Amino acid sequence: MNEQLEPMAQFFNDRSEIYDEAHLGHLKHDGGMASKDIVALHLPEGTRDILDLGCGTGLELPAIFVRFPQAKVLGIDLAQDMLNLLHERCVGLAVQTRCMSYFDYDFPPAQFDAVISVMSLHHFSPAQKLQLFTQVRGTLRPGGVFINCDYYAKTARDERANFAKLAREHQQPGETHFDTPLTARHEMRLLRQAGFARTEVAWQQGNAKLVCAT
Repeated sequence: MNEQLEPMAQFFNDRSEIYDEAHLGHLKHDGGMASKDIVALHLPEGTRDILDLGCGTGLELPAIFVRFPQAKVLGIDLAQDMLNLLHERCVGLAVQTRCMSYFDYDFPPAQFDAVISVMSLHHFSPAQKLQLFTQVRGTLRPGGVFINCDYYAKTARDERANFAKLAREHQQPGETHFDTPLTARHEMRLLRQAGFARTEVAWQQGNAKLVCAT
């Protein structure tokens, strides 16, 4: 690995002003803006309280408020510069944010109708995800949904190779900006272990997939 790995918050703060254009350009073959807009379509009727994990600049939020104008969103992200841009995008909308790791968030029981995450969770290990998914399951109200739109490893071999590369740099998943996506099958297995009864891939384009868990 030739490039210097950067701490996660630093990586995104340093790129906040170019994030939207660069991110959507990078994803043009893996969903592009569709990967942001599609989330709103899969939220249950009557959704009001939403937790957004790794909300960044809030690209996914306008479509949600078009469908659910009375929604209230709590967004969590490590990068304050990204959150500042989110608030510019969502002026007048019921959005609150917290600058922190969602792994440090104290998930309240049965608080949200939906938990969403868009292109954020592909930096973490299966153990980290299982812990997080268990907390997500507990913070959902009955009938609530967890929606994760992310990009996924094509094969288990690819998945293992990414973690091996990170280990050779003596880094732990999530400490620095390095992608370690799981396969969708692996991730859905973790969701079921966390207590979700039903999981499905509801949309996909390229390596981007939208996984719904209830």
